[in-house]
This record gives sequence, C-alpha cells and structure tokens, in this order.
Amino acid sequence: MPSVADLIEYYICRGSNLESVSDSPYYLGLNYIGHDASASLVKNGQLVASAPEERFSRQKKDRSFPENAIEFCLSYEGIELGDIDAITYYMDPEAHFRGRVVDHLGKYYPESVPLFDSMLERAQKVNNVEDEIRSRLGFRGEIYFCTHHLAHIASSYYPSGFDSAAAISMDGLGEIASTVVAEVDEDGISVLKEIEFPHSLGMLYNAVTHYLGFNGTTDAGKVMGLSSYGDPSRYIDDFRDIVRFTDNGGYEFDLEYFAYPFERSTWVSERFVDRFGPMREEGATITQRHEDVAAALQKRVEEAYFHLAEWVQQETGQDTLCLAGGVALNSVANGRLVKSGLFKDVYIPPTAGDDGTSVGGALYYHHCVEENQNRGTLSPYMGPEYSDDEVQDALDKLNLNYHHSDDVFAETAEYVANGNIVGWFQGRMEMGPRALGNRSIIGDPRDPSVKDVINSSVKFREPFRPFAPSILEDAVDEWFDHDDPSPYMILVYDVLQENREEIPGVTHVDGTGRLQTVSETDNRRYYRLIEEFEKRTGVPIVVNTSFNIKGEPIVNTPMDAIRCFLGSGLDYLVMNEYVLDKQDL
Repeated sequence: MPSVADLIEYYICRGSNLESVSDSPYYLGLNYIGHDASASLVKNGQLVASAPEERFSRQKKDRSFPENAIEFCLSYEGIELGDIDAITYYMDPEAHFRGRVVDHLGKYYPESVPLFDSMLERAQKVNNVEDEIRSRLGFRGEIYFCTHHLAHIASSYYPSGFDSAAAISMDGLGEIASTVVAEVDEDGISVLKEIEFPHSLGMLYNAVTHYLGFNGTTDAGKVMGLSSYGDPSRYIDDFRDIVRFTDNGGYEFDLEYFAYPFERSTWVSERFVDRFGPMREEGATITQRHEDVAAALQKRVEEAYFHLAEWVQQETGQDTLCLAGGVALNSVANGRLVKSGLFKDVYIPPTAGDDGTSVGGALYYHHCVEENQNRGTLSPYMGPEYSDDEVQDALDKLNLNYHHSDDVFAETAEYVANGNIVGWFQGRMEMGPRALGNRSIIGDPRDPSVKDVINSSVKFREPFRPFAPSILEDAVDEWFDHDDPSPYMILVYDVLQENREEIPGVTHVDGTGRLQTVSETDNRRYYRLIEEFEKRTGVPIVVNTSFNIKGEPIVNTPMDAIRCFLGSGLDYLVMNEYVLDKQDL
C-alpha cells in the first residue's frame, strides 16, 4: 500500500500527470493516423470504455486524433488525465519508419519512387505522435508504442479466457508485417512467423474490391457478400497461381498482378486486367464474371486461412486459436474454420479490425510491460449510453410526437411481427463494425421482402447485401448447422435446409447466415425483445443490421438516431422506453 507521503504527493501532482500510485492502474489506448481511430480505457486489466472516433465525428473510418473518444472514456469512468498511468499507441514509430520507408522503398526501388513522398509524410506523422499527444492532452506520463500486430493479438488473447493458444493476426499491414503468427500464454506473446507487405491477404482483398468497382479500403465486406453469388471454380486456379503457399505455413504473391505496393489509384496492374477482364466502373451492372471473381477470391483467402491455421496448430500443438486483424472480420472464412474442428475453440474479438488496436495496446502494456497477471472479461457494449432524460430532451427539442411505452419489448415485437422496420436504440453503444442489438435496425426474418425493403428504402445500399439473424443462444442448433456461440456476428453458419423457407429474410443466397447469438446475460434487453417476438411468431430470430445508412457510421447519440429515422424508410424508432411512429410525425 502507498504511504501517506506518497498519497499526499499523488494528490498534489494529480493534475500534472505524474506517475500514479493507484492499486488499480488506468491505461489509455489510442489508435489514429491509420483508419478507424479509437480510444480505449483499461482499468487494472479490465476494459471499461472504448469507442471509435467516427461515432462522434460522423466521419466514417475517421483517422483523426480521437479527442472525442478520449473525452468519452475519461468522463464515463469519472476520471481525469491525471489518473492515467500510461498512454499506449498502436504503432512503433521506429519500426514503422524502418519498415516502410527504408526497407520497402529501398527493396523495390525504382518502382517505389512514386510512394516516397506519401510514405515519408505518414512516417513523420507517426514519429510526431508523442509530441502531439503531450501537446493536445498535456500528458506528462509514459507513452508506450506497441507494435501493430502485437496489439491485435493482445486484443484477442487476453479477453479470450484461454490459458494458452495459437494466435494469428492478419491485416493489410502494420509497421511492415501483414501477418504475424504467434503462441501466447501467461508469460507473453512469442512470435513464430511474420509475413511482410506487399504479400498481404488484406491488401489482396482490398485490391480485388477496387477492381470490382467498390472502395478498396472500406468495402471488402461487400465483396464477401457478393462472393456467395459466384462460382469459384471459374477463376480459382488463377488465384492459386497469383497467391502461392510456402511449405512453412506462409504465402507469397506474384506481384506483377498488383499496383498497390507502389500506388493505390488502380490497385491492380494491367496484367491482372488482362487475365480477369476489364475493371468494373463504380455503379455499373454487376455481371456473372464479377461474382465469379469475388467467389474465387473468397475461396483462396479461405484456403490461406487453413494453410496458416494448420501450420500453427502443428507447430504449437495448441487446441485453441485467437484471431485478429482486419482479415479476421471475414465471417465466412471464420465460420468454416470453426466448423472444421481443427481447433477446439476459436476466439475473435468484436473489434478485430484496427479500432481494436487501442484495446490491445492497453492490454499489452498491462500484461507484457507491467507484467500484471489479472485478466478481465470483455463485453462489446463499451460505448456511450443515454438516460431517459437525455432521450426525452432530444425529442422535445425537435417537437416530435412520441409516447412512453409501458412494455417496450412486447410493443416493439408486435411492430416487427406486423412487418414494420424498427430502429432500436438501447444502452451502451457497441464496439466494432457490427451492431449487436443496441444500435440496430430490426425486421421480421419471415418476410421474404424484408431484405429488399431495408436495402432500398432504409439503408440505401446494394441489393445483394445480406442481413444478420440475431437468435436466442439456446435455440441455435434448431435453426443452424452449428451451435457454437457467435455473440459478435463474426461467424457464418448454414441455415438448416428445413428452415430456409421460414426465415428468408436472413438466409443468404447460398443458404447461410452471419448470425449473432444473444444471451440474457450479455444483453438482457435485446434478449427480451427477441423472446417477445418468438412468443408471437414461434421464431426466436430477428433481422439485425446496423443503425445507419450507406456511407455513415453507426448512430451514437439520440439525435443521430432521430436524424437517421427521419431520413430513411424506418417505420418506428424505439429509444430506451420511448417510441416514435413515422405516421404520427
């Protein structure tokens, strides 16, 4: 325990960010400059608050300094910067400069010349991170730089509950590595293999996404959905020629097919176009060729998943696996890996992408730098929440008609069972890219038109995009071919053949669903809503998609929700216990 003199010194210096003597240290994790800027607060090994900056700024994939997310984390816990023991950042500036500027530019000279200015500018920004944090926040404590993939692995392993595990982090790139394979236990993270950019599964997916007429950095999920419409056999041998596996679990690309290592305007080279046909222009009709290219891409990525997973399982003998990195958001590949039985258990955090590196950096510091052994659990509901008074104030400011529900679960379930689309706004906002029942749009899975209605008049997005089934956890094996929990909507399973006609609204064209299992322990209010829907329909499932429209982040505040409700085809908005009916406005 600290002495009286220590405590006096602490409280005198608290506002000056000097070293805390608290028995429950706080670590603030940050990610910015790269996409999905975020802030996360860890208290004595337990994540207590986390949010991406985009939810506050309303700029999708925001890269800016996460001042709003930082303010939220501190205010939610009721602390000040002086209570923070250390700040972590998700990138090592020295390794970043050496990897991207010195090694990459030198290795690929003179082709790399067009990249020099942009890479040097980014490296300078990363090198200035410490000065920026200190000047913006007035922070005088320790700032720790955690390497990118170790932050990803920490974000998955430490909340997993596994004593030890194999771990794979797959991304576009970190400092320079695109994939890191490791073994993890209570003594730390032992790296077994690194695969360096430009040989990158994340960049491969981004490049083909751009080739198919979508945004190469934000729309990989669209291509994953599109892949289910195609026949992989048409182009799979081509992708196997381009992405070759090595004997030790690795992979390497034929780089002559890609432009992304040196410029990002086209992503793929003329040789790629010669082999697969003309690039699709944005907004142009999607043809069978496009669908088949997407299907072959997805299949080759899945093969790479298994190639890496089989190698690390043989190398380590571990029967549990932790996955992270942007590629680990590929729920189709995840589902097939889980169902394969290669590992007894697989854990993937809800923030597998770069927004999770702020979580992982803080957890890495707690466990691997400070060598603390206590491990916390993880809930995806780590964002802001809003009281009834705050919701009512937002409604009254706009002079909207609304009513207070006596039973919001039964009332909402009745609306959904009658074919209405409902914006559902409850509790703490979710982390990660997928709504998990607190900032969700809800529909009836029995309605065969629900996908078209939500895509066309609510979300304003492509008609081939599927929606997720949120299902009561204890009913999974009655509706799907696998019953492992999937609380973070990050696994795709097959809908049982006999159920597909009953729930067409959540059954994708290939007979699958990217399900979210809902337990009463994890999310009581959402569980009760689905339970009430089952009472009326006999189906323990609702359609769940994120509460936003195309091009915007998921809603955060009551005003965000109201704005989305008024500007879309939603029929009802339910915020806490308050209900708005579009017909009453």
